[in-house]
Amino acid sequence: TRDLQKMVFRHPGIWIIALSSAFIYITKYAIAGWGVLFLQKSRGFDLAEASQIIAFSAVFGILGTVLAGWLSDKVFKGDRVKPAVLSGIISTSSLILFLFVGGGFVLNIFYVSLFSLAVGVLYCIVAGLMAVDIVPRKATGAALGVVGISSYMAAGLQDITSGLLIQYNTVHVDGADIYDFGPVSWFWVVASVISFLLPVLNWK
Repeated sequence: TRDLQKMVFRHPGIWIIALSSAFIYITKYAIAGWGVLFLQKSRGFDLAEASQIIAFSAVFGILGTVLAGWLSDKVFKGDRVKPAVLSGIISTSSLILFLFVGGGFVLNIFYVSLFSLAVGVLYCIVAGLMAVDIVPRKATGAALGVVGISSYMAAGLQDITSGLLIQYNTVHVDGADIYDFGPVSWFWVVASVISFLLPVLNWK
């Protein structure tokens, strides 16, 4: 068992997947943690409306995880790369729409829901199915452990980085805080792109 665990730690594929999963967690928890503030300060929604929009994120994220296995096994016949690319493109596109295009209450619910659905699918395929595919069955626990630890570490680092980017791009004018979400938005978008390109380009 110890030899299997050592094999997992030496397997470059596991570290690529762990890194990819970390970037997925950056975008996933960015929207969950900072989405309400973004909608209030950048889009002018009140606290209740902003909270309702972001609440859809959790619901559709769960739905995405349920859909992932069925999509990969039934629709794509066991192919991991195609659903990873598809869900990655959808999640990144909807994130860009949410951060840079805007719109009304219903449109923002649509962006957030589509983003969370696609991220749920992507996470399950990358951090679950891909990770399990590349190691022996007895080593799956160790593989998922590495992926899980890196994901939660990234979620914590995201919170610190996003907080600093928001803080340093906020100016105080006439007694009010003026927020510039541009830098932090690009941080989230770049993380989203890396999250699906990293495992797809290195899958072989």
